[in-house]
Amino acid sequence: MELREEVDALVAFEGRLAGTDAERRAARHLVGRLDALGREADVEPVEAWPRVHLTHALHALLGVVASLLSVASPAAGIVIATVAGASTFGDAGGLFFLVRRLTGRRASQNVVSREHGGKRGALVLCAHVDAGRTGLVYSTWVQERMAAVGRFVRRPLAPLEPLLWSLILVLACCVLRLLGLEGTVLNVIQFVPTVALVLAVPLLLDIAVSRVVPGANDDASGIATALRLAERFGGRLEHFDVWVLLTGAQEPFAVGMRRWLRRHRGRLHRTRTVFVNLDEVGSGTVRWTEREGLLMTIRSHSQLIELCREVAEDSEDEARGIVNRAASDGYAARSAGFPAITITGRNALDYLPDHHRLTDVAERLDPEALERSYAFVAELIERLDAELGPDLSEPPG
Repeated sequence: MELREEVDALVAFEGRLAGTDAERRAARHLVGRLDALGREADVEPVEAWPRVHLTHALHALLGVVASLLSVASPAAGIVIATVAGASTFGDAGGLFFLVRRLTGRRASQNVVSREHGGKRGALVLCAHVDAGRTGLVYSTWVQERMAAVGRFVRRPLAPLEPLLWSLILVLACCVLRLLGLEGTVLNVIQFVPTVALVLAVPLLLDIAVSRVVPGANDDASGIATALRLAERFGGRLEHFDVWVLLTGAQEPFAVGMRRWLRRHRGRLHRTRTVFVNLDEVGSGTVRWTEREGLLMTIRSHSQLIELCREVAEDSEDEARGIVNRAASDGYAARSAGFPAITITGRNALDYLPDHHRLTDVAERLDPEALERSYAFVAELIERLDAELGPDLSEPPG
């Protein structure tokens, strides 16, 4: 299988936002590709609310309203700021949708290919079909400044952290006003998060109306790699049936994966269903996730991390673990309690120059990076099957 040809075929479906006709046509194309590999494949519908950036623009706007209203009515400010903060936290963590449900529902879909070989375990290779939007916040200047802040605080900065902390500060100021505190100092303190929220509104709306990226690296590269791995290992592992799960509506915080897990959780063994998520593997050097999460991070499965470290030690590449501040499909599976890890690619500064940009085209992919990612995951799968088998469990402590 030629990885570049698979990427080109997916990029040809322009504008494949979650819930669009382009995403549906890409999903049907992938069913055909899996059929050509001799695998059964189905399309499972997903109910999604994909307008995530509009949602968070509304959160920021509610925070501004709460801040302004608190001067005359602190109690009203507390109520509005609490709703905005809770909705932001629940939305980013995939716990619940409040404001997002007001932005419109769309139909997406997951492409699922299962093996029925009777093995005790299932290895689920994941990648996402939909593409995201570009926007000013994804420019080099903004991304470099966020990376600089992350280095200053000694941890990666999540994109929604400034929004959530601004809402929390506004809420705190509202509470102080309700307690009777006033004065210049409180006004200055409250002014800072309010300005941040005012600036967030146009930035988020800019993303909501910006063009859809081609999505060659994010994530046609992951899909092509998953298909190639399925072709190689399908029916050949001793302990695992190989499944392929190509999710829709991943960009709006892994909705497709969360809905799939919710629908099938009763039929998935908690320790013998292993998820390997492939996301943006067409550039840079291999990275695996040590921790993942948009606002609150959780640790990737410890035994999978250890296997990745062993593979890296035995290779000549500079692969290493990272903290991924994103709501990936791997994060969604891990937060649901399953063994999961995400494999991605980064440069030496853990920075992807074409992330969410119109330059994310097939011509910009690095063939060597694709091969490195493929070889790394192939070795990971072989060691997973040989050394651990299906009975994965977290070690004590």
